Amino acid sequence: MITGLELARSLGAEVVEVKCDSLLVVNQVNGTFEVREDRMQRYLDKLQVTLHRFKEWTLQHVPREQNSEADALTNLGSSVEDDELNSGIVVQIMRSVIEEGHTKINSTSLTWDWRNKYIEYFKNRKLPSDPKESRALHMKAARFTLSEDGTLFRRTFDGPLAICLGPGDTDYILWEIHEGTCGNHFDVDSLVHKVIRTGHYWTDMGKDAGEFIRK
Repeated sequence: MITGLELARSLGAEVVEVKCDSLLVVNQVNGTFEVREDRMQRYLDKLQVTLHRFKEWTLQHVPREQNSEADALTNLGSSVEDDELNSGIVVQIMRSVIEEGHTKINSTSLTWDWRNKYIEYFKNRKLPSDPKESRALHMKAARFTLSEDGTLFRRTFDGPLAICLGPGDTDYILWEIHEGTCGNHFDVDSLVHKVIRTGHYWTDMGKDAGEFIRK
């Protein structure tokens, strides 16, 4: 977000409308969520300084699944090694986006998100070509539901619907529950159950929780 705002300011923009797929970032910038990590606070301080260079700005949350082209560009950019880039490449990409408008991108080949197959199933009834995978997805999909705004939820046995999280949103949830408001020193199973009870879910919860605790 900081880089995009600095680019917009360098082009002479005075009024900006920012759209971000991270609900965490949006709520922290707007002051709804408290910032607990020192590193995140430094990012937020830098962002506030950048925003105040504009006469007017707004910040809106747009779920990742509703903005697949921007998500694909983000994943493509983060997958490139530093030594593969030079300033000429970056400038050329920026100019092509600005001068030629948006470019159609096959986001499926650039990013993987475990939620995509369920969202595609609910929206378009799209199933894998392999019969075995198709049957498995059809059965698993019964545990999920898609809201009108495109958010995927998983039904839990003894609690409310759990919002399904994608890459980039899970680390903060684990940190918040393990170290923050809910106490600390959980084992893996306890941490996973706590995450579910707070209304969150993703497929590799056990694996991610184990790696988080080891760190």
